[in-house]
Amino acid sequence: MTTTEQDKEAIIAIVREMAASMTGAQSTRHWASDVLWFDIPPFASRGVPPARKLFDDTFANFESCNVEILELAAKVNGDMGIVCTVQSTNIVLKNGSTKHVMARQTDCFERRENGWELIHQHASVPAGGAWDGKITTV
Repeated sequence: MTTTEQDKEAIIAIVREMAASMTGAQSTRHWASDVLWFDIPPFASRGVPPARKLFDDTFANFESCNVEILELAAKVNGDMGIVCTVQSTNIVLKNGSTKHVMARQTDCFERRENGWELIHQHASVPAGGAWDGKITTV
């Protein structure tokens, strides 16, 4: 039996692994077969194959992709876990041009037979202008 802290560390490690990936297979390694994914482009998918294809098609245009996790919050309650991040991504395309993306991501996990599996991911970029990545609290 694992502790809540060990479970939090496990799902955070999965999120960090996904952030460092550069292939569809690596990005979806911990995804449940029935995962629901909402991506930054206007794309949503159920199941791993369509997401894996989109990742591979996207990464094929990248020379490099460096993701820095600026904010991270994780919570585990029994067999459910959630990790919310703010990510700053610097992309160099194969044609030499560069892009910077600030994104918010929520990763929802469920402990299943094979351990922690991602059951839902929602990534978004702020609409309406630049954002510094800061989260306002009271």
